[in-house]
Amino acid sequence: MHNAQQFFEALITESRAPFCFTYDGAPFAQCLLAEKRQPTADGLILEYRFPDGLTVATRVTYHTFGAVEWVNTFSADGDTPTGVIGELWDADVFLPMAYQEKRPRSAYLRPEKDVTQVLSPAGSNLSEAEFRWQRAGANAFDAPHLLFAGWKKRFSASGGRSSQGDAPFFNFHYRGEGYFAAVGWTGQWHAEVQREETSLRFRAGIEDANFRLLPGEKIRTASIVLLPYRTHVDDSFNLWRRLVKADFSLIGQPGRADHAPFCASLWGGMPSDEAVRRIKIINEADIPVDTVWMDAGWYGPSNKPSPDEFEGDWGEHTGDWRVNPHLHPDGLREVSRAVHEGGKNFLLWVEPERLRSQVPTVKTHPAYCFAPVRPEDENRLLNLGFEDALQACFETLAALIEDLQIDWYRQDFNMDPLPVWRFNDAPDRRGISEIKHIMGLYRLWDALLAKFPHLMIDNCASGGRRIDIETLRRSVPLWRSDMQCPANFAPELAQTHALQFDLWLPYSGTGVGRASDVYRYRSAFAPALNTGFAYAASEPFGEAQTLKQVKRRAQEYLRVRPWLSEDVYPLTSPGTEADTWNARQLHRPSDSSGVILCFRREKSPFSEAVFPLRALERGKTYLLTDADTNETVRITGDELSDTGICISLPEKRSAKLLFYKTEN
Repeated sequence: MHNAQQFFEALITESRAPFCFTYDGAPFAQCLLAEKRQPTADGLILEYRFPDGLTVATRVTYHTFGAVEWVNTFSADGDTPTGVIGELWDADVFLPMAYQEKRPRSAYLRPEKDVTQVLSPAGSNLSEAEFRWQRAGANAFDAPHLLFAGWKKRFSASGGRSSQGDAPFFNFHYRGEGYFAAVGWTGQWHAEVQREETSLRFRAGIEDANFRLLPGEKIRTASIVLLPYRTHVDDSFNLWRRLVKADFSLIGQPGRADHAPFCASLWGGMPSDEAVRRIKIINEADIPVDTVWMDAGWYGPSNKPSPDEFEGDWGEHTGDWRVNPHLHPDGLREVSRAVHEGGKNFLLWVEPERLRSQVPTVKTHPAYCFAPVRPEDENRLLNLGFEDALQACFETLAALIEDLQIDWYRQDFNMDPLPVWRFNDAPDRRGISEIKHIMGLYRLWDALLAKFPHLMIDNCASGGRRIDIETLRRSVPLWRSDMQCPANFAPELAQTHALQFDLWLPYSGTGVGRASDVYRYRSAFAPALNTGFAYAASEPFGEAQTLKQVKRRAQEYLRVRPWLSEDVYPLTSPGTEADTWNARQLHRPSDSSGVILCFRREKSPFSEAVFPLRALERGKTYLLTDADTNETVRITGDELSDTGICISLPEKRSAKLLFYKTEN
């Protein structure tokens, strides 16, 4: 029996189902009429029948590394509406854990190793703490990530975007074993975690879902992924990363990109002739980016100049996806042609779900949008649950992708949809507007990926506010935080985000800004990287010395990139304090090679630091090469693991990059 199958079968031994809800106020088990199971090639389908024609089908998939996934589908198969489905939890399972006694009354704090840890990342909320599981404690006795027997913790998204508020990922760890959990819902999910003496109860689903289905109606709800493990907590994160790479990500799939992109970005309000000029200069300077990223501002009818993101009225035309004829007389085709003739991929920014109230679609097809909460609201939300609106959106995007030969389709989303969804729900249909919109989003992306077998999708939502396991299986978050939007953002933000986002995401991206010094560039190293040296038409471009420096930094990044999606080990704690160091180790298990990145910040009084390394082979000798001096030293794996490597950075605000490999 597959170990994932054994794991799942054990979960439902008592409950008969991995979910729970009430049906017209009664527990679902009391209303169950019949159930059956059907094995599939990669899992199992469980079917449960209830009164009034309600059928719940649970599609179970067994994954690599013993992970299991399921998603529930609710259908109304009768001639009348179903009863009310309430208090819905798509997951309600007891995860076995070693015995933990209830917290004794004592003046002494319990060692962390003796308490269950609930490691759950904060969402992307314009802060240095995005995707960090270490959170500020309420008091000395209540560390937020510790869970004593009998205690419960609650988590949720905010505003209807899945990784705003809390992010929908969890790592439950106790004494060398535990579980990863992910909630696959790109809307307003919530979860509860309660520690029992010999188990941990995990419940998750769509917040405030309380609805009846109409005859013939069929919906899906949140998917759930669980990965059991027995290893050190640091290694558990790498097991999770490997699972996402192997079974969920599009990177490396047949016909798709085999790595995340390295981009040179251009402002979309830059006229086509200037964009083409800059692309040609990038090619002539032999700067080895592989993708040209055209950002917002390329659309709408305005004739006002927009040389950068802070000028012009481009934002008022969001939702009008006609190429601006004043900026791009050839409809961006000459830009696309220049990109592809230079052997590069073309990425284009679009935000299809948000429309400004005065754009043509809102006036000609008002039914395509949800009713606004207030008539004076300037933003409208496209209703992807309405078939006509979904089809029109697909046709618009497909036409752009086909006409402009887009390789990376970048979808942004800069509004909180939850108030709009809830405003449009009927009293006995709470949650339906959200559910159908998110189902439409998945259908939209799946249809685009099916029509264009080469296409990759970049998922953005005011930065990384829509990251969950369902978006990860269809897209890559190339811009994980809007904290990197300023042209000269603090590099320490990128350093600390790397220690946080990378634990949960094997593929994600950030930006360098518009400078290219060594410290800033190395700080931003991520599996996907966006450079802004050519971005704004309001800033000069083409100076030979600058291009030479950019080329040198770009070549170094490409040398490091193969390790950036391998195993990751933080060597310091996250944070942006100016008087500290930041360091991480990137390790490829297949050949025991890797990279060490260290940063001495501008107020750090320490010129040296010692870092023990992880995952090295004892009994072998390693060669460590300094990227700046090309000097190589020989150190045993035992010494690197036990004593560590001493890094010297005599200058403040400086960076060290080391490559290592086994001697043979």
